[in-house]
Amino acid sequence: MTDNRQYTKKQYTGNWSAFGTAAVFALVGVLGIILRFTSTDFIGLSSWGYYMFIPAFFILIGGISGLLTDRRLKRAMLVTAQAKGNSSIKLENLSAETNIQANDILRILLDLRNEGFIKYRYDIASGEIVFGESVSYQQAPEFTGPMTTRQASTQEPPSANYCPYCGHKPPAGAQFCESCGSKLV
Repeated sequence: MTDNRQYTKKQYTGNWSAFGTAAVFALVGVLGIILRFTSTDFIGLSSWGYYMFIPAFFILIGGISGLLTDRRLKRAMLVTAQAKGNSSIKLENLSAETNIQANDILRILLDLRNEGFIKYRYDIASGEIVFGESVSYQQAPEFTGPMTTRQASTQEPPSANYCPYCGHKPPAGAQFCESCGSKLV
């Protein structure tokens, strides 16, 4: 039996920053051309500024490639989530099944949930992803902001009453946050 999976080593970026960077390089290029034709000079920009179109082009191509990869990964995760129906699966198994890195899966799932395409929550005892069920997010009043991974590894969580990463108030005795999947204990 042949395996028809499409393997990818691409990462989910989920941002548009490459386009802003490309725009800045293109703006410097345009400014260089304007200074060249007006016989004005500013830090030598009239002689080298128009070369900034070259990196702008390649950054733009990279940004488009990143967006297409993100779109493909989101579509693959959406199809997988819809195929799962109302079942649950461990993050590691979902990662192996889709061949998408676990961190990327978490970000993609969050984007799809925020966009209203899928419903899911995390099982509070096992941390498994439960598709087809939604979570009612309730932020704890004492939540001051998300804790970074480095902060979490160096200090105790501020309280067991809420998730230190997203601020959700999980049910008593929860080992995992049902909103973001973070380990609470």
